[in-house]
Amino acid sequence: MNLAAVYHEAKSKYAYMFDRKTLHLRLRTARGDVPSVTLVGGDPFRWIQSVEDPTHWEWDKNAAFFEPMQLEYQTALHDYWFVAVQPQWKRIRYAFILENGDQKILYGSRSFYDLHQQPDAQYETSYYFNFPFLNQEDLFQPPAWVKDTIWYQIFPERYADGNSSNNPENILPWGSEEDTIYKFYGGDLQGVIDHLDELADLGINGIYFTPIFESPSSHKYDTTNYYKIDPAFGTNELFGELMEKAHQRGIRVMLDAVFNHCGWFHPFWQDVVKHGRESRYYDCFFIERDPVINFDVEEGKIPKVSLDDRGNLNYATFAFTPLMPKWNTDHPLVKEYLLGAIRYWTETYRVDGWRLDVSNEVPHAFWREFRHMLKHINPEIYILGENWDNSYPWLMGDQFDGVMNYELTYPIWFLLGEADKVKQKYDVVEYQEAINQLLANYPKHNLPVMYNLIDSHDTPRIMSICGDQIEKVKLAYLLQFTFAGAPSVYYGSEVGLTGPEGHNRRCMPWNESQQDLGIRSFVKNLIELRKKYSVFSVVDLKWLLVDSEKQAFIFQKNEDHQRLIVVVNTKADAVMLKIPNELKNKKFKDLFTEKVVELKEVLHLNKFEFRLLLG
Repeated sequence: MNLAAVYHEAKSKYAYMFDRKTLHLRLRTARGDVPSVTLVGGDPFRWIQSVEDPTHWEWDKNAAFFEPMQLEYQTALHDYWFVAVQPQWKRIRYAFILENGDQKILYGSRSFYDLHQQPDAQYETSYYFNFPFLNQEDLFQPPAWVKDTIWYQIFPERYADGNSSNNPENILPWGSEEDTIYKFYGGDLQGVIDHLDELADLGINGIYFTPIFESPSSHKYDTTNYYKIDPAFGTNELFGELMEKAHQRGIRVMLDAVFNHCGWFHPFWQDVVKHGRESRYYDCFFIERDPVINFDVEEGKIPKVSLDDRGNLNYATFAFTPLMPKWNTDHPLVKEYLLGAIRYWTETYRVDGWRLDVSNEVPHAFWREFRHMLKHINPEIYILGENWDNSYPWLMGDQFDGVMNYELTYPIWFLLGEADKVKQKYDVVEYQEAINQLLANYPKHNLPVMYNLIDSHDTPRIMSICGDQIEKVKLAYLLQFTFAGAPSVYYGSEVGLTGPEGHNRRCMPWNESQQDLGIRSFVKNLIELRKKYSVFSVVDLKWLLVDSEKQAFIFQKNEDHQRLIVVVNTKADAVMLKIPNELKNKKFKDLFTEKVVELKEVLHLNKFEFRLLLG
């Protein structure tokens, strides 16, 4: 056995509380290397007097239990094994017995033990891993409503102009030019209010707004005032009206909090720019050396800083952006100001969630304090981090409820994206392995409350990723909506809005002649099906067929007596799929045609065609 590939860690994503009574345990081994794994364990305090020596106490071997582990997921390099246990006294010591032919190895917290040579090691609990106690306070408990949410992401400046009286100067005709940071088209909150009924009709029950607080840019990630709606978007009172009308329609609202950095014109930062070390806000930022500003500035204007100078700034920023000085979130003034803003919007306007920009660059300690305060105000509020990578350190119950799940986005892109639009291409086997890795990377209670996206304001649009091929776009939505987690639709993508990199924030096309209503109808249908059949949201899936030659696959998801079958052809050619034995001669309801179909020996699929079957 390849013991170098074997891995487990107690109190981690390999060993975590799933609920108040249940412990989930995972083990990693080399792919195809270990045919059988058994969990051995028991209560650490089951001691009895030794029969041979009554003065000696030893662990009661008869109290040990043995549970076979299930081979759950397989990636290119590893197998992942799983078992769920319910320790009677909410505590457990445990180890793993690995078997391959005549080999029988005990894997414990400190080493490996050959059980043929050391048979007593099987019951030596000092060799075991330890989960000391299932403390209720440590349980990951996200808001229950999130898993049933269909999000709609709105970039307010480009969504709809509902009130021309608050438009900035030199506004451009709607959709007339490409989007840049300091070009404005007049989108505002009134425009969103005007279209709430359309969002409700689509099936949307959650809106995620990119920043709406006062800022000189179109994107608003350079905040000037965290307590004020940007005047070009409306007023605080208008936001209150939006919240009320959204809630009346069953739509929750999540705002964007930019706590890694502020904007150039924020009063704290401007005080530092003017007074340097004498400013009371000097330590609210990370000043490396004096003078704070080592480039030309003109009061009231956005400075233009050369690329060379950006690499020699005297203060920390987001990336190398001089207009976004980085907050020192450990400073009392910063904490008071930022947490006060969150409290203000949450208590005054009943905001339902917060998306946290650049969240992985802000200290964990700040997020723990943030969560403690926010959950005290509203235990059911949703806290979402903008993390682009595996994010388990933030999802242990003390910081975030979920993250933007780019670990799902990338496999979908790499499978369906055109070769010149993505950084790498996946075939169906590589896609399967990537999805399996994602499923193995997170505890099972993390995935249902992830924010699942296939495009956003930070990425090319899915239509452009797929080379303007509508059939591929539909497959992307299909894979998104049949995965665990809350799916998100980026404004305009549901009507075919294009947007390659750098042009992904175009104005929403409101003229139906510019919309692909077929995509909208498809997305609306998926939303209805996901709401109707909870099996769509189930975490685990089983691959029934992954055909590398025909570039097609079949997977299933089960819940109670429901079975969802997803069949996908990723090729631009028709294929004939051989039906797996467990599906042969079985009848299913086609969820798109609503007809009953019986699967025989083979299934014909046209190019980029799919089947969504319920049994």
